[in-house]
Amino acid sequence: MVENARPPLFLRARASTTLILLAVFLAVLVDTAAYSIAAPIIPFRLERLGYRNVGSKVGWIIACFGAGLIVATPIAVYIASKTSNRQIPLLGGAVSMAGSIVLFMECKGFAPMLVARLWQGLSGTILWTFGLALVIDSVPEQHVGKSLGIVMSGLSVGEAIGPPIGGALYRHLGWRAPFIFLLVLLVVDIVLRLLIIEKKTALMWIKRGVTIRGFSAPDYPPPNSPSIEEVVVPLAHSSTVTSSEATEVATPVLPKSEHDGANLWETMWRLVHNPRAAVALSMAFLYGADFGLLEAGMVLYVKEHYGLDEQGAGLIFLAVVIPSFIIAPLAGWLTDLYGSKWPATVGMAIVTAAFPLLIIRGPLPLFIFFLALIGVGLSAVSTPTTHDLNVAATATPGATSAQVFAAFNLAFSLGSFVGPIIGGELMSGLSTRDGFVAIVVIGAGLVALCTPFVLLFTGGRLGEKRRETKEKELVGVEEIPLRAVQEKKADD
Repeated sequence: MVENARPPLFLRARASTTLILLAVFLAVLVDTAAYSIAAPIIPFRLERLGYRNVGSKVGWIIACFGAGLIVATPIAVYIASKTSNRQIPLLGGAVSMAGSIVLFMECKGFAPMLVARLWQGLSGTILWTFGLALVIDSVPEQHVGKSLGIVMSGLSVGEAIGPPIGGALYRHLGWRAPFIFLLVLLVVDIVLRLLIIEKKTALMWIKRGVTIRGFSAPDYPPPNSPSIEEVVVPLAHSSTVTSSEATEVATPVLPKSEHDGANLWETMWRLVHNPRAAVALSMAFLYGADFGLLEAGMVLYVKEHYGLDEQGAGLIFLAVVIPSFIIAPLAGWLTDLYGSKWPATVGMAIVTAAFPLLIIRGPLPLFIFFLALIGVGLSAVSTPTTHDLNVAATATPGATSAQVFAAFNLAFSLGSFVGPIIGGELMSGLSTRDGFVAIVVIGAGLVALCTPFVLLFTGGRLGEKRRETKEKELVGVEEIPLRAVQEKKADD
């Protein structure tokens, strides 16, 4: 950093947690929309291209996205081990995503569609690995649950807008229209990624004496601390900071380097031996598998059973994800307050009860209601278990944030790969009704199998005092004397 250089324009806004969360939220939204926008239109597109028995092909096209995630995860973690920069990989991922969307838009056959979806998954890996790691690197520990809830709600929004917009645009404007819509979103996403100034860079400016009002970061004093509001040297004197008192009080703690730590496979091995982390990874797999099963079979089922076209099939997905706009942030807030066990357990109970109801032969509104219940339950589970993985990882020697969320991404990817293939083969090998019933039975069975483990291990072992509560109590005890020392030094 040049000694007399001035700080970047709009440093406070560009280094704010709000902008970082907004950028990662939009990145999650775009990636998920790119994944989900094709679900309601692929069967109709394949039929118009002359293919028959499209159920199996739909499953493989959807699954290739998960395959790309699986292949790219070790590569993304390797890159993360060589650099602590989050912005440049995220920009590269956005550009790569744009290329994959253009390729899929121009596909006129089954094989090119597979390649495009594989490429799309490769690009999405960069988002999940570096985007979630950026959130963890930027947010104080006591706000991680709420912040992950905000960011993960982008998953719900992307799943909500992708299918209905894809179906409507495809029906009224043609095959390319949904993908042009995605490219427009990507442009906005890239602009936000360019604007971000990472916390570690902002902390360097603070160390030189630049005042950033309201700034917060992991291991850095809260905004109302005297060490920020009173002791920081004004910007005009930033090139001549020599005060040892200011350095002692206001020196930030930079994030731990991602260069140190075990490799991904060592981290995965250690995580799966931690019951709390193992359950969180299992929930990521479950989320990907159950959604993959539904996406592979539901469009064909509602087309035959309820007579819905591509637009109607797209709208049906709204039932799964719209309730989660509220549930995901609420689950994060409850996790910060009370721990992750009970929000996650209640969510699993809802999904366990609602999933089998999909096989009931009833009117369309009733089917939509059951889908909405599943969406509520899955959203209530995703945020607490993601937070749980982060908490468990802090006790894992050598684990870095990029590795931990790469492990999460890998588990989700395996589910996203296996679920659509099984669903597609069932829809192809059985009648539409029987295939969908088989999908529901498998999905419900997975949820029922995992629910007891969520109750026992999520948020710590059942019957033990929640670790999150202990940590907050310890932080509360230590903060009082620390602030007292800072205030005394400031007064002197």
